Amino acid sequence: MRPVDKGESPYDTIKEYQDALPYLEKKIGLYCSYCEMPINHIPEVEHIISRKHGGNETAWSNLLLGCKYCNSRKGAKTTPQNVGAYLWPDMDNTAVAFSYANGIPVINEDTLRKLDPTGIYYEKAKNTYEMAGLGNVPDFQKGDKDRRALSRNASYHRALESLKSWSHIKDAPELFKNDMKKQIMMTALADGFFSIWMTVFIDEPQILLALMENFSGTNRAYYDEDGKIKQILKKEE
Repeated sequence: MRPVDKGESPYDTIKEYQDALPYLEKKIGLYCSYCEMPINHIPEVEHIISRKHGGNETAWSNLLLGCKYCNSRKGAKTTPQNVGAYLWPDMDNTAVAFSYANGIPVINEDTLRKLDPTGIYYEKAKNTYEMAGLGNVPDFQKGDKDRRALSRNASYHRALESLKSWSHIKDAPELFKNDMKKQIMMTALADGFFSIWMTVFIDEPQILLALMENFSGTNRAYYDEDGKIKQILKKEE
């Protein structure tokens, strides 16, 4: 799950929470804050603390972007009392909490327990994973229309093909290399699933850094100078 830096609120007040959409798009791009799928149709401004349970409707600090699949699963589960039981991409190092081997999101239990022997951070990751149904494999015959897994798998295979192309040209003259890098970025931005691309290109720092630069609002505090995920839970002060 891509950690993001939304920055300070870009507005003083807005009338409706939907009015925050252009600001969120500019800050973090039109990608689901949970599954990272591109939101190509109707973006949903998502409340960290559910409006049903008193979450502020328009406060910048309470807003993210959600796809319809994550948003419908999350529903009204979050309250002022339990909001701290989850990980939030604008507050935590969500990159270290999950991994995407073979394009499938899983919780990094061993890593999280090593970083936090109390197990609290692992439990938060588990709650987040379940809240948004990040590992859901849809049964279309039973009417489950969730297309996240299919879209993520397609992106994974496009990333693998892009890695093959990059491997053939990465030692070529700078001009050719830059052209390939631009093509990879165009494909990745259209595909979304930032963490999939970061996983596939894990040994290619030039691409990792370019991905972080091109996906608006990626929180660089959680990555080192080569684009690898830092083994920390919160930003270092």
